Formats: sequence, C-alpha cells, structure tokens
Amino acid sequence: MIELATDDPILARFARDLDAQTSIGVDDGLGVRLELERFSAEDIEHAQLAWSHRVLGEYRGVVIYTELLAALVEAEAPYPALAAVHRIIGDELRHSRLCAEVVGWLGGWESLHLDLGGQRMPRTDDPPAARALEIAARELVLVEEESVRTLRAHVRAAEEPSIRRVFESLLRDEVRHAAAGRSLVALLERSYPESELAGVQARLHARLPEERRHLREQALARAVGGPGRQLGARLAPGDLEA
Repeated sequence: MIELATDDPILARFARDLDAQTSIGVDDGLGVRLELERFSAEDIEHAQLAWSHRVLGEYRGVVIYTELLAALVEAEAPYPALAAVHRIIGDELRHSRLCAEVVGWLGGWESLHLDLGGQRMPRTDDPPAARALEIAARELVLVEEESVRTLRAHVRAAEEPSIRRVFESLLRDEVRHAAAGRSLVALLERSYPESELAGVQARLHARLPEERRHLREQALARAVGGPGRQLGARLAPGDLEA
C-alpha cells in the first residue's frame, strides 16, 4: 500500500518538496472538482482498479531506476548521469503518489490491495556499466517511449478534466524521461570500453525491436474500450491508432 502521510515532520517536509515539483499538487483540491456524477458506477469501479494498477506500474519505475542508479554509481558514471537518474526516481515516486490520490478521488482503497513486491530486474553477471546500459536502453528508452504513446492516447480519451490533467502531467515527465534515456545510452556508449559493453549491445540490438513490437501488440490487445475509458481505465483501438 502507498502511504500518503507521515507523522514525522522531517520526512513530511521532504515529501512536500517532492510534490511541489509537479504542476499538479496532490493536495490542491482537484478531487473535489471531479465530475463523477457524469459517469456510471461501473465506469468508476473500472477506473479505480485501473488507477490502482497504474500505482504499481509507477512504483516499478522507482525500483528499476534505483537499480540503474546503483549500477551507475558502481561504474563511477559522470555526475550528470547520476543527477538525471536521481531526478527520474523522484518523478516516479511522485507519480506513484499522484496515481494513489486518483484512486482516492474515485472512492478509496478499502476494497483494493496492491502487492508491491517482485519488481526487481533479473540478476546478471554483467559489469556495472553494461548493466546500466541495458536498464537505460530497455526501461528508460523503450518502456518510457511506449508509455508516452499510451499516455497520449489516454489524454485524447479522457473526458473528465482532472483526470486529463493528471495524464498530461505524467506525459510531460515521461517525454523528458525518454529523452534523458537516449542521452544516457549515448553517454555510456562513449564513456566505457567497447569490450565492456559489446555483449549487452549485441543483446539489445537483437531483442529491442521485438520487445517494442510485443509492447505495442499488448497495448492494442488490451485496447477494448468499454466502461471507464473516459476516466483512464482503458483505451479503444482508435485511441492508439490516432
């Protein structure tokens, strides 16, 4: 479960500072303005479940990019790389918090449960720089680029203004993350010996196009429309094809 509050004033200050980095504050009253009377109970139920799953997806980003930061530290990567990934981890934490707030707007967590375990990437024997390159290319470039595509579709589909604003906020960050990922991949490839990266580069060259196709096929297969689409629960095929 994502905890939204703490009694510790020092930790609360850090949380407030993190929340302030977004144009949508999690405590700015957006939930009060939700026009849920326009939607059926089925719409709201599907949306609540979908946003709870989005919390899990955003939390996965926290775990994966923390692993990326650890690999970069071990590889003694340049400071700008460390700073960029540190900021991205903060973004993913904030996204988790914001999506959890949306679940609250839609009715709360009483009937929902999230298992936040099992989010780590499989272990490898690759050297730290190669490990960082693989995470950056797969997660920070590929996954974030495909997330941008899906978020744009949700922005088009969402009819409730507050929900659309949340998607727009997430989209702005994900565009930056994908751009940072491309720059990080380029930096790693020119900063470390080819002998240290060659194995991972070959693996990425062989697998990434198929992984992208797979992600797009999955997104299209899930795009069945139906209840809750306007609240961010699901997409229709036309939303992705637009």
